[in-house]
Amino acid sequence: MLCPNCFTQSFNGVSCSSCGYEMKDGKCIEDLKLFYKLKKRYVIGRSLGAGGFGITYVAYDLFTDNRVCVKEYFPMGLVVRNSDGITVQNTRTNRLDEFNHGIRRFMEEANIIREMNNISGVVNVTDCFEENGTAYYVMEYLEGVSLKKLVPEHGMDFRIASEIIMKAGRTLDLIHKEKGYLHRDISPENIMILASGRVVVIDFGSAKNFFMSNSNYTITLKHGFAPIEQYSSTDMQGPFTDLYALASTYYFLLTGKVIPRATDRLTGAVYEPLSSLRPDVGQEVSDVVDHALMLRPSERTATIGEFLDSLEEIIIKRGTDENRVVVSVSIDGSIQNTVSIEADKEILVGRSTKCDVVFPNCDNVSKLHCKLMFDGKNKQFLIEDCSTNGTYINYVRMEKGTRYYVGKQDLIILANTRYRLILGE
Repeated sequence: MLCPNCFTQSFNGVSCSSCGYEMKDGKCIEDLKLFYKLKKRYVIGRSLGAGGFGITYVAYDLFTDNRVCVKEYFPMGLVVRNSDGITVQNTRTNRLDEFNHGIRRFMEEANIIREMNNISGVVNVTDCFEENGTAYYVMEYLEGVSLKKLVPEHGMDFRIASEIIMKAGRTLDLIHKEKGYLHRDISPENIMILASGRVVVIDFGSAKNFFMSNSNYTITLKHGFAPIEQYSSTDMQGPFTDLYALASTYYFLLTGKVIPRATDRLTGAVYEPLSSLRPDVGQEVSDVVDHALMLRPSERTATIGEFLDSLEEIIIKRGTDENRVVVSVSIDGSIQNTVSIEADKEILVGRSTKCDVVFPNCDNVSKLHCKLMFDGKNKQFLIEDCSTNGTYINYVRMEKGTRYYVGKQDLIILANTRYRLILGE
C-alpha cells in the first residue's frame, strides 16, 4: 500500500517499513480525502495538524517528485467537509462575507510568504490556488520540529539558545528592512529547527506591511509573547513589536518560563529579570533582553538588528576571554548560585562554607564533595570525587580519587539528582 507519509509502496495499513510512520488514529472527518489529487498534481497524504482556520497536510508533488506541505483554508465552525470527502461547504450563510474575506486573507498570506522566497530562514511557498470551494497553498516540506518542543523544563544551554535566536532574528530583521512586513506572531511554536540545523520562521497568517498601514490592525496574539500594542487595533506597531516577541521567545528558551502577559504587567504583574532566573547568562545579557522587553514601545529597543548586535558583541567578547568560566549550583532544577573561576586553578565543591562552590544545607552532599579545575589549554573541566555518597557523570558513579575530564554538555550529579553542578560560560 502507498504510505500517506513518505508515499512509497511500503505501508501495511498500520505502519510503514520505509519511513517508520505509524497510523495511530483514524482519519479526522474534516480532513481532505486521503490520496486525492489536488489540482491533478498534489497527492494528499496524512494531516500534519489543524488550527482554527486551516489544515496542513503532507503531500506528494507529481511534477517535481518531491514531498511538499499543503495548507487548506478550513475555518472551523464556518464550514464542513461534504460527504465526497473533498469539497468544502459553508454552513453559515449569514457569515458568507466573513468566509470570503478569510479566503482573501489566506491567499494574501501565501503571496506574502512567496515574496520572501529568497530568504533562507522563511519557508518557501511554491503555489497557491482556489479549488473545492476553498483555497490552498503549497510549501516546501520541512523535516524538523517546532522550537517549543526542544526547550527543557528549566531552559536551554545559553550558546544553543543564542544561536537559534540570532538566526531567527536575522531573518526577521531582513523581512523588516527588505520587505516591510511585521510577522506579529513570533513564538517558540512558529520557529522550526530542521535536522540540517536550519532555523525557519513559519506562519505568516498575521503578517502586515507596516510601510503601508499604521492603524486598524487585527488583534491576533499569543499571551506572554505579544507586546502591549498588539492588544489594540489602533496602537502603532513596528519592528519593535516583533522584537518584543523574539526577546520573549529567547527568555523562554533560557528559563523554560513564559513572562506575564503584557496586559497583566500593565496592571502590576511582576516581570522577573532574566538574571534572577538564569544568573549564569550574566548581567550584560540580562540587560539586553530586559530592555527589549520594556512594556512601553518608546522605552524598548527599537529594532531587532540593534538587539542582535548588542547580544552578538557580548557573545564575541566572552569567546575571546579564555580565562572566564562559570560554575553554577543547581538544586531541584533551579540555579541557586553562580561562581566565576580562573582557568588552571583548583577549586573545592561541597556543603562546607569553606568551599569555593557551596551547596548550602544539602545533607547528602559531603562537606568536601569534589575538586574541580578548568584546564585552560584543553578547554575541559577536570573533576575528582572526594565524597561519601558519590559524584556521578551522566548517571555513572566516578571512582574516588581519580580525575575525569568533563565538558559543559555533561551532567554532573552530587549524591543524588537533586544536586547538580552546571559547567559552562
